[in-house]
Amino acid sequence: MGLIKKIVFGDPSFTESQEKKRKLFMYLVSGGLTTAANWIVYIVFDLLVKSDMMVTMFGSEFSLKIAAKQIVGWIVAVTVAYFLNRITVFRSKGNIIRELITFAGARVLSFLVLELGVMYLMIWGCEAITGLPASTPMFMIGSFAFTYDYLVKLINCVFVVIANYVLSKLMVFRKKDMVDYNKETKEGGEDA
Repeated sequence: MGLIKKIVFGDPSFTESQEKKRKLFMYLVSGGLTTAANWIVYIVFDLLVKSDMMVTMFGSEFSLKIAAKQIVGWIVAVTVAYFLNRITVFRSKGNIIRELITFAGARVLSFLVLELGVMYLMIWGCEAITGLPASTPMFMIGSFAFTYDYLVKLINCVFVVIANYVLSKLMVFRKKDMVDYNKETKEGGEDA
C-alpha cells in the first residue's frame, strides 16, 4: 500500500522529474475517473429522458436534450475533478472557496467552447457527412446502442482533458499553494 500512497499523494523521496511524472499520471487517472463520472451521468440521463426537445435557432434545429445531458454531466464531472485535482495532482493547500470558484469558472469556459460549441459543430459535421441523425446506432453492445452522438462525445473528451489541464495549471492552482516536497527537503536539510 505504501507505493500506491506515494504515487497518489506524492512523497519527499521523489525527485523533481519523478514528481512531474507522478502529477501527469495522476492527472490522467483523475481525468479518467472524471470522464467516467461524466459518461455515466450522460448515458443514464439519455436512457431516462426520451424526449429530444428540439428547438430552432439560427435556422437550424438543435436538441435541448444534448445540452441538458452535457450540463448535468458537467456539474458532476467538475465536482469530482476539482477534488481529485486538488488532492492528488496539484496537492493544493490554498483556499478551497477561491479555488473552487476559479476552477468552476475555467471549466465554464471549456464547457461553453468545447463541450457545447465544439460538440454541436462535431455533431453537425457528423450528420452532414453521414446523412444520419446523431442518435443513429453505430453498433450494439448487448441491448445498448453506441450512437454517433457517443462517438462525438468520446472524441470531444480528448480536447476537454487537454484544455482543462492547461486552465487548471494557469488559472486555478497557485504554485505557492502546492505542496513541494523538494523545496521542503532543501530548506530543512536532508536530516530535518
